[in-house]
Amino acid sequence: MNLNEFLSYMKSNGAVIAPGVADNLIKLASSGLQNIRAATLPTFIIDFYKVSGGCILGNAYIFGPSEITITKGFPIPSILQINREIANITQMRGKTIFGRNDLFWFAFDAFGNCFMLDNISLKTMRQYDDPWRAMTDCLIVGKI
Repeated sequence: MNLNEFLSYMKSNGAVIAPGVADNLIKLASSGLQNIRAATLPTFIIDFYKVSGGCILGNAYIFGPSEITITKGFPIPSILQINREIANITQMRGKTIFGRNDLFWFAFDAFGNCFMLDNISLKTMRQYDDPWRAMTDCLIVGKI
């Protein structure tokens, strides 16, 4: 799967796609993550942010470099905001949360590896070779 296939599949399932963001916002988010000792943005997320500033499908989110306010209800925090809240949790050292649904958190590490984490203990439930599969798993559970 690639970025275009992922976006097409999410749109066909009813996902709300935020507009892409400027390079300077992506760089600010990445350096902010580095400042809190989280993993900086890997290539797949940077490419995603250039065309989509985040994604919402039901109760699932892919966090963007800035807060998402395009839906009814409450705003979705930025990737930096959500990671600041959990920066001091030992299990999250070197990882960055990029998405969530009702059951799991989704994170990447400094090498761009993606993980499905238990939403309570933050233990790794699954590791992904394909980041688009991780993002798909994150959002599809939100529609169930």
